[in-house]
Order: sequence, then structure tokens, then C-alpha cells
Amino acid sequence: MDSIKKRIRRTAEQRLADLENKQAEILERQRAALAKIEEEKKKLMESPSSRKKNLEQEKRFARAASALAPDWDIRHYIAAIEKALIDDAEALLARGEALLAEHGKGKRGRRTKNG
Repeated sequence: MDSIKKRIRRTAEQRLADLENKQAEILERQRAALAKIEEEKKKLMESPSSRKKNLEQEKRFARAASALAPDWDIRHYIAAIEKALIDDAEALLARGEALLAEHGKGKRGRRTKNG
């Protein structure tokens, strides 16, 4: 009967330390999972279809910007963005969609090589 183990009662500090260790392990697993998700998002954003879509968006932006404000340069756009940050984002998004639909489309028909 010498092999009977007595239950050792752990102190509150020991239990607290165990909980903190467990929390640290969980946070580390979450960080690893989030990093994996970010890596997958990055891969998707660099896929050929995403690049093509982004390039088309940039072209639409350039066409709309030159149609709306032909004499503006980059400094004007930066200042306008800074002013717009004060406004409501949802309203800006809706208005931007409408303006892109109106001014962001390319001209229809064939284009010559040099123009």
C-alpha cells in the first residue's frame, strides 16, 4: 500500500500560472492561424485573375478621374481623399460606384494601335 499517491492540492498561484500558460498557447495558435489566413489572402490577391481585375479597376479609375477633373494631378487627388475621409464612407462608396459606372467605361469599338 505504499504505492498509493496522495492528491496534491495546487495553490491558487499554480492554477493561475497554468491558466496563463494555456492562454499563451491559445494566443500563439491563433496568431499562427491568422498568419496562415493572411498568407492565403496574399496568394489570392496575387493570382492572375485578381491582378487582371485590379488592373481593370485602375484603368476605370484613371478614365473616370480624367473625365471628371482633367486638369488635376496627384496632389489634388491626395488632398481630395484627405477631405473625403471626414465624410461618411458608405455615402462615398455609393457615389463612387455611380461615378465609375458613368465615367469609368472605356470607349466602345476598336482602337488603333497608336491611339
